[in-house]
Amino acid sequence: MATVTSPVILITGANQGLGFAIAEVFSQSKHPYTILVGARDQTRGNEAVSKLLSTKTNEKTTISTIGIDLASSESITSALEKIATNYGRLDILVNNAGIFGAPGKTWNSTTRPDWRTIFEVNVFGAIELVETAFPLLLKSPSPRVIVVTSNMGSISKVANGHVPCGPVGAYYSSSKAAVNAMVANWSQTQKGIKFWATCPGLVATQFGGDFTMHQGREPTEAADIVRKCAEGEKEDVVGHMIWDQDGKSGVYEW
Repeated sequence: MATVTSPVILITGANQGLGFAIAEVFSQSKHPYTILVGARDQTRGNEAVSKLLSTKTNEKTTISTIGIDLASSESITSALEKIATNYGRLDILVNNAGIFGAPGKTWNSTTRPDWRTIFEVNVFGAIELVETAFPLLLKSPSPRVIVVTSNMGSISKVANGHVPCGPVGAYYSSSKAAVNAMVANWSQTQKGIKFWATCPGLVATQFGGDFTMHQGREPTEAADIVRKCAEGEKEDVVGHMIWDQDGKSGVYEW
């Protein structure tokens, strides 16, 4: 096991989109990190690492790929075993990987298999990863879990009319509400770890197709809220669902 002094950070879904932007933000922080780019596909993960290495600004930061698929318990276990072997601890877990709808289906497809597909990644995979990582996180002097969520998962906001995608986004919204509930629970029951649910807002990535690409904001700007949680700038809102945009920030009701 290598001796690592810089914080070890695992970012899921980091080979593209917002996850890549989160890795990029950390790679350009004034603080050094050991960044693990979580990716389902090793080749795409390696390509992302190559890009990040060419633009990183902190010479002490290291970046490497780690294979992880939130739809697979075996993949989650394998990834955490590798982290345990190579680093002995996990300081920051960024649970970013997620899907808006069942791959290859229309977003408003509502069959049981389609619901199960999105919940396997956004809910069951996210929960399993976080809870399986607890032993490694508790070996860190300052463990942090940052779950990327959406205000579409705020039951309070939905009840007050916040349904920007209408029925099309119902099962994505429900999946985020479920994982938000777990963040609230962990914050109360896992006192040795700090938790945040972060809403990046609409981001210019392929996550939502042409709409998000053309209407969303700069990915690294959206990603910076995750860095702020990791670097102590959001200590006053630990255990909450938070947002940060246009020079303003706040807390969403669950």
